[in-house]
Amino acid sequence: MKKYILILLLIGSTWTGWSQYKAEISAFDVPSKMNPSNTYQLDLTMKNTGDAVLNRSNCKLQMSYVSGPDAEAGEAFEVTRDLITNIDPGKEFSFKWSMESPIVPGTYKVKLALMNGSNSLASKDLSVTIDEDFTADVSVNLPISLEPEKKYPPMSATVKNSGKTQWPEGEYELKGEVTGAPSEAEDEDEEAFEFEEKMDLSNLAPGGSVSIGFAEKLETPSTGGAYSIEVSIYKDGKKFDAKNGTIRKDTYVKIEEPEADISRKVTTKLYPEKTYSVSFTIKNSGNVQWEEGSYSLKSTVVRKPSNDLDDDIFEQDVKFDGDEMEIGDSDDVSFDDITVPSIPGRVEVKYEIMKDGKSADMEGGEETVSYEIVELLPELNIGRVTLEDDMVTGKTYKLRIDMKNYGEVMANGDDWVIKCKTRSLKPSNYRPPRGVFDIELDGIDMKSGESKYVSGSIKAPKVSDETSIRLQFNVYYKGDQMGSTKTFDIKIKS
Repeated sequence: MKKYILILLLIGSTWTGWSQYKAEISAFDVPSKMNPSNTYQLDLTMKNTGDAVLNRSNCKLQMSYVSGPDAEAGEAFEVTRDLITNIDPGKEFSFKWSMESPIVPGTYKVKLALMNGSNSLASKDLSVTIDEDFTADVSVNLPISLEPEKKYPPMSATVKNSGKTQWPEGEYELKGEVTGAPSEAEDEDEEAFEFEEKMDLSNLAPGGSVSIGFAEKLETPSTGGAYSIEVSIYKDGKKFDAKNGTIRKDTYVKIEEPEADISRKVTTKLYPEKTYSVSFTIKNSGNVQWEEGSYSLKSTVVRKPSNDLDDDIFEQDVKFDGDEMEIGDSDDVSFDDITVPSIPGRVEVKYEIMKDGKSADMEGGEETVSYEIVELLPELNIGRVTLEDDMVTGKTYKLRIDMKNYGEVMANGDDWVIKCKTRSLKPSNYRPPRGVFDIELDGIDMKSGESKYVSGSIKAPKVSDETSIRLQFNVYYKGDQMGSTKTFDIKIKS
């Protein structure tokens, strides 16, 4: 009987001791929705509702992951916080902690529990939803300018998870679809820019990226013009709902334009009163046949030395066979002969291919020729100089210079002179009176091929010793020296 009473007393004692530890969750702040990969400040306030002091060495807060879309991501909810002070009966204490939300979206089941040792004093079941934040960065190395009907290296692409949410598992593809093309483009032209490339983007973490090289080379279409391509990420056969998951790429296939090559057969240095032929060879030097039409080569004077020059001398519009000219074919074009006027100077003439009366506006379809009309001048040359080469001071001597006009035009006497200057004197310290040998002889009229002489006189200056002098004779036509220099040596005796 005594043994039975002792057992009851022990059981009662144990029950009484356990029942002294009680607590409740009086308040908590855990958001029901969170953005992925964000840091949150959380708190929970507990109250000691028992009769005994809750010892800081035994009491703690425990936050646990129960279930959700991803167990590994759910580890973000695994939090333990120790009581940092003893809590008397009736008193409260607030636990404060921070956590980074998971990167996998979905609803997570979470449990908050106040533990005293291994015993749960109070608990709370919660649901936390992690919102989706699917954002992509897509790049494709499609050139912005392409040549038609040409093979280029395979394109490549990079897809980056630029959001804060891990992408879900699935079958991913990167697709390109043409949304804009030239009006004359055919289906096969558009197909050149369409593609479907598989990419392993399952569970792609924030900041992660995947790059691929396309399997096939890029073969550009034959139809030139602007093409717009929509590039999108697809998941399980549907467009992936990610911000910037669809981008637009624009490229331009160069349009093949007709080209020409104009080869000239002209003489650019022209002499007055003479006649010259002018002809050209025009070739289709491009990669396309010329369009149907009436073609001609038109010449226009764009610069001339004087308004007195008649433009009609150089201007013409000559037809040639350019209608549907095949690649590599050519045709010759001959203009009327040019009879050169006596107006010296440069004449610039533009030769341009015309189609149906208007500029054909094709590459190489224009050529500018610069003609130079030569100014005909007399060619005056000093032959023999007749003068005493042994002079006596104070005596005057006759000077005669033989001249010939080798040119094709007459030399008017008013246009030219003969100038004489002293080149050297011996002894070198001798200085004759100023202007003694610096003389000028007026010119005379001389026809083409005519020979004449020009006369003058020189008075020998006074010298103290015998002096040697070299005279230098030059012809000046309209102020410019003409021909070579003629020298003559003399001696003057005292």
